[in-house]
Amino acid sequence: MLATTLKKRRIDLHLTQQAVADQLHTSRQTISNWENGKNYPDVPMLVAISNLYDLSLDDMLKQDTNYLNKVANDYQLINQQKKTHLLDYALLLTLSGLVIIILPTIFFKSLVNEQLTGLLVLVFTTILVILSYFKTVQFYSKQPRNKQSLLIPKVVGIGLTINPNHPIGQIIWLFILIFVVGSLLTVIF
Repeated sequence: MLATTLKKRRIDLHLTQQAVADQLHTSRQTISNWENGKNYPDVPMLVAISNLYDLSLDDMLKQDTNYLNKVANDYQLINQQKKTHLLDYALLLTLSGLVIIILPTIFFKSLVNEQLTGLLVLVFTTILVILSYFKTVQFYSKQPRNKQSLLIPKVVGIGLTINPNHPIGQIIWLFILIFVVGSLLTVIF
């Protein structure tokens, strides 16, 4: 275990927790927490500890499955956050595109092709519905079917929306998508 390895090596080197803390530019309490297994050093700090204690990272970590699991979970959370941000950017771009399409119709009515504007609004609306579905699914974790509400608070803003994890909610979201795509297809053809 990493905590045991760190404590044993510090004692073998005849160093106090304060001496190690001073060399690593951290607090004595932090060193104590690492040695008691209350928390773990981050990767850059592990490299510094490895240099200070003259231990390889492999020797420090290979026996501590808790630390390896924590690192794996942290990377999973980071990747999940990246996906969340990507979806947020896509929603922002879609909404911006919709505003850019609609603004000329307000200020320059005579110069705007209504059919083209309608088509573009429907295309962006379709994309917006799809992205909104994925954002809502992502925001609300799945629960057992018998404990899910059909209406849930909106991810953004005030009000309620349809729970895409609820069986009836999935059907309603599908009908909304079919309606929007159907409207788009009638304009195209």
